[in-house]
Amino acid sequence: MEGCNMIWALPCSSCVPGQCQHPRASWGYKGPLGEANPNSPALPVDNCAPSFTMLPTLLLGAIFTLLRASPGWAEVPVQANFDANQFQGVWYIVGIASDDQDFQDSKDNMKMPMVSVTPSASGDLGIKFGYPTPDGGCQKIDATFTKGAMDGQFSNMAMAQTDIRVAFTDYKHYAVMYVETKKGDVKSTWLQLYARAPELFPEGAQRMQQLAPQVGLNPSQGAMLAKTDQCTGTISKVNGDPLGMGQGWD
Repeated sequence: MEGCNMIWALPCSSCVPGQCQHPRASWGYKGPLGEANPNSPALPVDNCAPSFTMLPTLLLGAIFTLLRASPGWAEVPVQANFDANQFQGVWYIVGIASDDQDFQDSKDNMKMPMVSVTPSASGDLGIKFGYPTPDGGCQKIDATFTKGAMDGQFSNMAMAQTDIRVAFTDYKHYAVMYVETKKGDVKSTWLQLYARAPELFPEGAQRMQQLAPQVGLNPSQGAMLAKTDQCTGTISKVNGDPLGMGQGWD
């Protein structure tokens, strides 16, 4: 019966008694594969042999199904109709999640960095980071996020950031950033929660929590960062501009 030419790992729903049956069914076989049931009728060998010619195709299909369900194959979102002009200004990094070991080793002592974003005519983003240091100072780093294949997608090879995405943002309160880094042969995944104020914004936190398992991160790999004013003087805001548009280095 051709319907029974299947690999052993799959149930043979089209089989009927007296012809061919799944190897672990109650008749024809029991226990370990190949152990005959003496009370069952003899089975035609040609009909019940697994079709090993189908095995590579079926296994490949199963493998690709599993891979597509894994975080590495998940499509990371990019904010629809991303507007760099609305995204510009000052942000605080209030939360981070990552599988990077250096981050895991230091996350409990980290404080909120600040970020200044300035769009360019080319579509790139000029970035100025202010990182609080253990001695009470603020380390300044300039970077460029180079525009990628779509609006809201960037890269920063100088910092080994191969894929940067503004996954979600409402521009006025929060942004969820997705970042992939590659240092040598080591790849890491990051989620960063940006906020316009140095405090957690609930909708942004919810978005980050929803995205984390899709990219292979779990709650134990994240941290909400301690508030600090170490970098507030590093990135100045223009008077009358609550979002910090037009900011620069002091």
